[in-house]
Amino acid sequence: MSTLKIHEVHTSGTHGQLVQFLQQLSGEKGWGWEFAIFAEFSEDVLKGASAVKVEPKLSSVILPTIKVLTTQVRSVEVLDSFFLEDGSLYPRVLLFEALRQVLVSQARDLDIRAPAFVIGHNEEARVVASVLALMGVGDIYLVGEREGLDEHQQALQRSHLGIRFHALPTDELTMQAVSAGIVVNTVDLSTQQALLTDLSYFNYMNGKGYALDLNLLPLQNLLLEEAEKADLRVLHPVLVAEALTLLWLQRLKPDHDLSMEEIRESWTRFLKQNSSSV
Repeated sequence: MSTLKIHEVHTSGTHGQLVQFLQQLSGEKGWGWEFAIFAEFSEDVLKGASAVKVEPKLSSVILPTIKVLTTQVRSVEVLDSFFLEDGSLYPRVLLFEALRQVLVSQARDLDIRAPAFVIGHNEEARVVASVLALMGVGDIYLVGEREGLDEHQQALQRSHLGIRFHALPTDELTMQAVSAGIVVNTVDLSTQQALLTDLSYFNYMNGKGYALDLNLLPLQNLLLEEAEKADLRVLHPVLVAEALTLLWLQRLKPDHDLSMEEIRESWTRFLKQNSSSV
């Protein structure tokens, strides 16, 4: 059996968290996977690859160069990976399915009649908003910096007819009192103390709402700590990382025998080892 080759496009020139984790897992299990890093996307990235991990923020650069798009990628206008299927590499947005699985399994009583707040207007936020729209949440507040927020809102409205997307500048967050059912943060709050403070008021949330942060590091998640103090129900980012890992393994190594508990333990070790660099 040929060796699996995983390529990654990451503008930092170093592997991102998920691929670093897969490298560690492959080493621990003796799978012998090979990894390569590229700082920018080109045809060379796809050559010889079994799968390719892509920074979602590169979607607007990459998507116009791809002739065949899956329905989901075309709808969300975001990709985060390519997988080899029937001899060709097809773009995917696995974060979408990972988030959907987590919300369906961990937030079964989420009130879809209540609004949702999505923090950030990056590509990950667009995926989050799309998942919530698919689940039936009718009012979704997109919280971000004024510049670029309208474009983000319009892109979502093109794909989700009937859903009300509200553009909300971050400096207006504390004025909201809409009793939301969930808030999902996609922004690195470690350098945005003012936004963290405004979010932590939770004046926009109802008493039984959920809080999810997609940032795996730093381990001390101040937003989720404040959410717990406010008696909100917290969804930790490792839940999404676990779901994403399983989706990758289903495509790369369907015969794996790893349980969810083993994957969680591996992620816990990985994050503790890497927390010192954050």
